[in-house]
Amino acid sequence: MIRGLYIANSGMHANERMQELISNNIANANTVGYKSDTGVIRSFPEELILRINDFAGGAGAENKTVGRMSNGTFLEEALPRFLQGGLQKSDNPHAYAILDNPAPAGEPNRRSFFPVLNGNQVMYTRDGDFKVQAGTNFLVTTSGDPVIPVDAATGLPLNDARIRVLENGAYEYTTAQGQPYPRNAQFGSVDIVDATKLEKYGDTYFTSAAAAVRGTAQVEKGQLEQSNVDLAGSMVSMINVMRSYEANQRMIKSLDSTLEKAVSIGRLG
Repeated sequence: MIRGLYIANSGMHANERMQELISNNIANANTVGYKSDTGVIRSFPEELILRINDFAGGAGAENKTVGRMSNGTFLEEALPRFLQGGLQKSDNPHAYAILDNPAPAGEPNRRSFFPVLNGNQVMYTRDGDFKVQAGTNFLVTTSGDPVIPVDAATGLPLNDARIRVLENGAYEYTTAQGQPYPRNAQFGSVDIVDATKLEKYGDTYFTSAAAAVRGTAQVEKGQLEQSNVDLAGSMVSMINVMRSYEANQRMIKSLDSTLEKAVSIGRLG
């Protein structure tokens, strides 16, 4: 019975974390470029239960197999879903959306992103709702981080380059100090060959241990990619998680009541 309490408690804890994940998805249903998370729930390793010192079956029958017992569950990880979000027109003259092309053969997890610079680290985002930074006229994200161009020859991000917006709306490419950039740069996207290696950083940013490669997606100007959160599906999942939480809660109450009776009987004896 004591083990049952721990098992039910682990289920409640996993459901609580799953509820937080679903709530975060719903809260970001209107966030541009947001990719929803899917929780992966796993069970702890099972244990083989034996009846020890049981001589009912004669010699050699001391240990009889009762069966296997689960030790509960846990939320192992949250995996982003990189499904394409719907495109919506924007009045922002510096709005861009990535429209994924079919992944090349053998690369089903290849995805495209805009490269941005957060501090000294190159990160990746699908939020193309860019703006012009006052003073420098650099193209930046909604968080104020520079959008960096890519090398026209290799397609790789240039973390020492910046995109400066001219008065007529055209782009020129400079160094971080505003000097003309010495290489041929252009605005564009990059690809991460295996998006399952990406980790969410926050503010719709992703980090990747793997280097980016030349982008293969179409970049649509005047459009914004909407969140790929399925609100109806998320609400159904939230209800199911709540029911599972309540079932574990009832199990704990039942086991607690049984233990209370066992203690009472022991006192009477």
